Amino acid sequence: MDSESRDQIAKRFATKTTLANMLRGSMIVVVKDAEQAYMAETAGARAVIPIDKTFTECKALGGVSMVDLETVEDIMDSVVIPVIGRVRIGHVLEAMAMEAAQVNFIEENELMLSIGDTHISKHPFKVPFIGEASNLCDALLRIKEGASMIRTKYTGDEDRADIVKTFNTVRKVFQEIEQVCESDESNLSQFAAQGMVHIDLVRMVARLGKLPVPFFAAGGIFMPIDIAMLMSLGCDGVVVSSRAFDVISPEKRMADIASALVDYKDSAKMATIIERTGGYGKSSASRAGPATGMAGRV
Repeated sequence: MDSESRDQIAKRFATKTTLANMLRGSMIVVVKDAEQAYMAETAGARAVIPIDKTFTECKALGGVSMVDLETVEDIMDSVVIPVIGRVRIGHVLEAMAMEAAQVNFIEENELMLSIGDTHISKHPFKVPFIGEASNLCDALLRIKEGASMIRTKYTGDEDRADIVKTFNTVRKVFQEIEQVCESDESNLSQFAAQGMVHIDLVRMVARLGKLPVPFFAAGGIFMPIDIAMLMSLGCDGVVVSSRAFDVISPEKRMADIASALVDYKDSAKMATIIERTGGYGKSSASRAGPATGMAGRV
């Protein structure tokens, strides 16, 4: 990277952001196997994130080093949509391994066993990165590092992704964007200094009225009506939890989610979706008996 010019880095980042922009208005689905990946693709997902185990399962084993590349490659062979490889925050070698495996995107994931708080410098990679954020400053720091897409950070006790906190994070980011848009140059400089982000990025947000890269909601998302609400708030898409496959008919759930992404302004269609999912939805486990394996799905 030292031998590269700023123009070369900027051109590569523009290419990666173009790829990320292709996912706008869509769902990214967390999947555990090729069957789930194919189901998501059939329903209209534009990308999938393979996992070997839920967070709770990993936690019981004392953490996990990284997603098994065999699982990633098996899913890559089963679908034509982009496959996103997860790596630990700051683990450059895991990211290099994922890039060598020819994944389409890489996501630094805070729920995996941590090696520290320092994030990967993403500019040297050819593969676009997805970064997490709990506020606008976080988002701009990830973009400065080279992230081509931002998603909300998984929050809470990290044993179960919390949809309430996902909504709160989304609202917070958009409120801060609104504040930036209403600020004068002096306040923009103060915001940049306090958040340790480059003033040019802050000015760009003020000019665009949004983040310069796609912004997705993630964390506890598997109800179509919640997805409709998140899209109405201004999200560019959602990361659907693997819990969506725990319902009685995951195929229908995926179809309802796809509908919610595009028809969220249609109240009649939303009423039909609520009726079809039984209000807030019931998992197959809850109808058959005590729930098992539900916690920790992200």
